Amino acid sequence: MNRQISRGVMLSVVAQGTALLVNLVYTPLMIRILGQSEYGLYQLVQSVVNYLNLMNFGFSGAYISFYSREKARGSEEGIARLNGMFLRVFLFIALLCVIAGAVMLQNIHLLGDRLTEADYATARILMTLLVANLAVSFPNTAFTVYIAANERFVFKQSVTILLNVLIPVLSLPLLYMGKGSVGVVSVTLGLSVLRLGLNMTYALKKLGMRFRFGRFDRALFSSLFAFTFFIFLSDVVDQLNTNVDKFLLGRMMGTGAVAVYSVAFELKTYYTFCSWVVPEMFIPEANRIVVEGADPGRMTEIFTRIGRYNNTILLLVLTGFILLGKPFIALWAGEGYETSYPAAVILMLASYIPSVQTLGVTLQNARNMHRPRSVIYFLVACANVGVSVLLIRRWGVTGTSLGTLLAVLAGHGIFMNLYYHFRIGLNVVTFWKTLLRWTIPAAGLCAACWLLIRTVSVRSWGTLLALAAGYAILYMILLWLIGLRKEEKAWVRSSVGRMRSFLRHRT
Repeated sequence: MNRQISRGVMLSVVAQGTALLVNLVYTPLMIRILGQSEYGLYQLVQSVVNYLNLMNFGFSGAYISFYSREKARGSEEGIARLNGMFLRVFLFIALLCVIAGAVMLQNIHLLGDRLTEADYATARILMTLLVANLAVSFPNTAFTVYIAANERFVFKQSVTILLNVLIPVLSLPLLYMGKGSVGVVSVTLGLSVLRLGLNMTYALKKLGMRFRFGRFDRALFSSLFAFTFFIFLSDVVDQLNTNVDKFLLGRMMGTGAVAVYSVAFELKTYYTFCSWVVPEMFIPEANRIVVEGADPGRMTEIFTRIGRYNNTILLLVLTGFILLGKPFIALWAGEGYETSYPAAVILMLASYIPSVQTLGVTLQNARNMHRPRSVIYFLVACANVGVSVLLIRRWGVTGTSLGTLLAVLAGHGIFMNLYYHFRIGLNVVTFWKTLLRWTIPAAGLCAACWLLIRTVSVRSWGTLLALAAGYAILYMILLWLIGLRKEEKAWVRSSVGRMRSFLRHRT
């Protein structure tokens, strides 16, 4: 593991930990200050604007693959042309985003007929700011993907940590001053501009990023578009699975239901954050493996290795939330969010399989074998919309979460694992055998702890944190005793040793 990856992994853990800590403190304050109605309105508008992310057309997911090909050829000129192509494409997409946002503003009543005129007025301001934020994010992508392709993970994660800290530092004063959700979104826009400036400066000054514009390279664009179309289709699926539930709940049940679901979805988002702590550092390596020959053995090894890392982290969060999620939500979000607990558990279960197999998507894209996945996912997501409408009418917020679970089990749980095994060349049987060696003991530990604490009344943060810490310690002990391999224990000892040495040197 090279120094950038090693430090990047540690900083990624810090970044995700900082984001988690910040949001755990900041989100409940925002919920209480805004109130359930305005918080639901904020989430509803955000979910609608997020559909404009589809204008990315999958280009960001294709850059590293094309960059790796040009790098393997040793063509600096080819990389410069690729950079020029991407920057022009993203600037054009930003323009389209602004135009589409203007159309959405003219049709604001599509948010549903359960909003008041005051709600619509706030929604217009929120939509304007969120569209501007998205428009800024598109050209920023041209620089972030170049930084990632060069494996400069330390800088990338440092910027993430900085922005994670600045969000509450800047937003909370505005909330307490009564600026509401408009103040929150204004901060988001300002930080997006800051991120663009930092990434642009680093890529141009530090990495010497070059652009070759000249005549528009139609051949390169055609190749790029053919590669990205099915990534785009996959992005459509992600948007349907991510935002359609909020939209349906807003139209069918109002902003209160959107707020309750958004708490569950927010907690699920923290959970899936964990799945990118390690894999993000190995995307360039995965692309190199494919470029160098796509050996099935090497692909299965890295796929399984990263899956094991993810599995240990995700199971700690999932089983811990199953044990303590109900009192946590009561203390964290307050009254009126009881339904968020079963919805969050269902959404986390739905995210488990895709999260432990995160690197598989990268390997598919690198081999240009992502088309069947995109088509199947699209069909399943469309079915999910219909099923969710029926389930919302019967079980409300919990019903729409069940629709997501069924869609993921059909698409990723069944189809994708068969596709990985028989078409991509990944040994899925070995993958799941390896993961089950720890999944079964972790499930057993969760069940045993549930029997021990089911009669315990958790009404304070002190009691909750003590139980969470106790469970985490038991989990780590069991993981060390039967979950980790010898080489993994050696890596942990080495990392702890380096950390001690670093701290001694600093002091």
